[in-house]
Amino acid sequence: MTDEYQFGYPRHCEKCNGISKFELRVAPYYKSGNNFRLMLIGQDPTISREPHRVKKVLRLDEPNKPLTRWLKELIGQNFESVTLYATNLVKCTFAQPPSKAYGGGLRLLQEYFANCKDYLSEELLNFKPTCALTLGEPAHRLFSTILENHESIPLEMEDAFTGRFIKVHFSGLDFDYSPCVHITTFRVAEVYGESVNIFKINMRAYLESAN
Repeated sequence: MTDEYQFGYPRHCEKCNGISKFELRVAPYYKSGNNFRLMLIGQDPTISREPHRVKKVLRLDEPNKPLTRWLKELIGQNFESVTLYATNLVKCTFAQPPSKAYGGGLRLLQEYFANCKDYLSEELLNFKPTCALTLGEPAHRLFSTILENHESIPLEMEDAFTGRFIKVHFSGLDFDYSPCVHITTFRVAEVYGESVNIFKINMRAYLESAN
């Protein structure tokens, strides 16, 4: 059985005890496949209702969950054949989703990510992604800060998510990167619809060329 922790996701951590104490309840998700190494980076593992239900990052171990189905539809049939690793920027499960925190989710997450980013750095160096995708604007904003060419990457999702990949650099690694949005409302679809179509075309062509 493959050890999903092999890339550096922590089994135990007390780095944030000085802020407040939360729990590492969720394991990373790993699936071996072909030479195309896709890294999915979520924000954090907290959900609003019954957070104990989450066992793996992005709940990718549950094939019928909406996010799993959405990713498969977005990426296409080669989703099943890639080597896939899913992690979160912030590993702990919070008492409530960060979006409900005073001052906003990004403000809360920044404090925890200051401690978690060493884990993410280790995961990048060990997994060596061909391509990395962040899910949502807070994840994009925080992930961008650790990239060597972050100054050339727009922070606003409307500017960053064009459907085209960005070549990024991190500690000797060069890989393709794109933030990714969740198409959950008409407004989001209206703003990003064309970018999503371009992303699908580029991602699927990218994966076809890797097979």
